[in-house]
Amino acid sequence: MLPQQILPRNQVSIVINLDCPLTRTYMFYAAFLAVKLLALSPIAALTWVRKGLFQNTDIVRRAYLAELKNLSPFWIVGAIYVTTDPPEEIGIMLFRSYTFARLLVTFGYASNPLSAVITDLSIVISYIITVYMAIYVIYFYRKAL
Repeated sequence: MLPQQILPRNQVSIVINLDCPLTRTYMFYAAFLAVKLLALSPIAALTWVRKGLFQNTDIVRRAYLAELKNLSPFWIVGAIYVTTDPPEEIGIMLFRSYTFARLLVTFGYASNPLSAVITDLSIVISYIITVYMAIYVIYFYRKAL
């Protein structure tokens, strides 16, 4: 147990426990998604060149930027979400589901083996997960204003 600090009124101290399964799960999937993001451009380019689909060189850049735009809020909101001490099982399920959805989107970008419906549904699911966590964080810290 950590020693308690005496804090001024209306001030809260947050301790992130690295032994907590939720924290470790977030860190693992955040790092995994970062590696996936870094690998997206070369994998997509190689796949498209191999299949002769490389007609528009701007597609790789747009896929990379779209993925970056979706991952950035997840990384920020996910890190703050962990500080709210949510139910562990729900948090782990959200991180795993988000990662799986983004992997499906990447497969849709990189090699196009998935139908557009699956790829679009994966985009919506990952968006909903990030919005849910953001609303949870806002509600949890609502008295901070």
